[in-house]
Amino acid sequence: MKLNKKFIKLPYLFQYSYEKITTSIAFYPILMAGLSFFLIALMFYMESRGLTGWMGERIPSFLLIKSWDVAQSILNVLIGSLISLMVFSFSMVMVVLNNAASNFSPRVLPTIIADRFHQLVLGTYLASITYCILMVLNLTPSQDKIPLPGFSVLVGINLGIICLLLFVFFIHSISVSIQVGTILETLKSATLSSLERSDFSKEIEHPENFDHRNQWYTHTADRTGYLAHLNLPHILKITEEEDLIFKIVKPQSRFIREGESLFLCNKKIDEELQSTILNKFIFSSSEKATDHYANGFKQITEIALKAMSPGINDPGTALIAIDYLSLLFEKKMRLPEGNGVAIQDENKNDFSSRLWLCIVTFEELLSDSLTSLRLYCKHDVMVMQRIVSLLQFLSSRPHCSTAQRQIIQKEIDILKVDAKEELANPSDYKKLMDCFEGSTSV
Repeated sequence: MKLNKKFIKLPYLFQYSYEKITTSIAFYPILMAGLSFFLIALMFYMESRGLTGWMGERIPSFLLIKSWDVAQSILNVLIGSLISLMVFSFSMVMVVLNNAASNFSPRVLPTIIADRFHQLVLGTYLASITYCILMVLNLTPSQDKIPLPGFSVLVGINLGIICLLLFVFFIHSISVSIQVGTILETLKSATLSSLERSDFSKEIEHPENFDHRNQWYTHTADRTGYLAHLNLPHILKITEEEDLIFKIVKPQSRFIREGESLFLCNKKIDEELQSTILNKFIFSSSEKATDHYANGFKQITEIALKAMSPGINDPGTALIAIDYLSLLFEKKMRLPEGNGVAIQDENKNDFSSRLWLCIVTFEELLSDSLTSLRLYCKHDVMVMQRIVSLLQFLSSRPHCSTAQRQIIQKEIDILKVDAKEELANPSDYKKLMDCFEGSTSV
């Protein structure tokens, strides 16, 4: 895998914290509210230089407020209206998040919250409110010698109009974002991006003596959480400087407990170096599709399972989710799945003999997804047919290896057993058997 330069230039923990902060729903609103302080300061500085008089000669005079009382009244109305608008918009976001958690999966919430447009709309509301409040506080009608900042008031009015227009688009966006197709498309895109980042440049096999554990020293995790990221550039740098070989024994996305084996090393290392290395493992308290592709597979599967629950009973959503899974599995089949992976830095130096990564395999992903789907969907002929179609599609790919076809055939055989036990109607059973006849035998 080629290492991104930006991960070398920035501390990785800072990089991960930056991504976590910028995906928060409060990030852009707070940032834009802070920028409104600079805007109001700039406007009053320009007003002290005669901005309103200068603009009065260049724009229609009816656009500029000429009365202190009218200016204060308009700004007060804007403040009250925008606060109500923002509260209503935040309430809509909360309703959307609640519905998504109830109807789909609580784990899709970070994907919805990270929608930049919603953050920017709420940020515009907050920035406009802050601007109008600061403008009202600085209006001084009792001092006749100070000219009325008419153009600054006009800016506040325009901000209020922009907020009203954004509210219309916000309603449309919020109604679209809650649709299952939009959520699945977002998860699919995030998972595909994660798969592309995991597109390792070269697959290698373990040395013959690698599994002789008496030659390797085990190091355990010092924290508990989901393994979200690995700071590969820094780990590779340590292996080169200290002449070490590492084997990471846990794949990304897995839940790691404190004291559980995390990596092996070919030499004894002191506590200080061990602590430095452990700091290159970034843990998270949640599972996001952007962190690792396995989380994306899991979340799309959970949406299908939720749709098939008795309380929701929506087979159509399950069928759509299975279609998206077929595209992701097809992409996963293209990635190397050996016991080790060669890593390259930007200078094309081969560090394959120094670092070994643990990879979530195609078999694991396929088994985890289909085991859950079979448990909840084996009574539904349409969903079972779509699962068979998924397996047939994967088996027919030109890049499908013999080992992968054996894995797919194994899942087909398991589906046949479930179909025989669950489908009591002969007509339904025959329909499914007709689908199996088109399956590729290994």
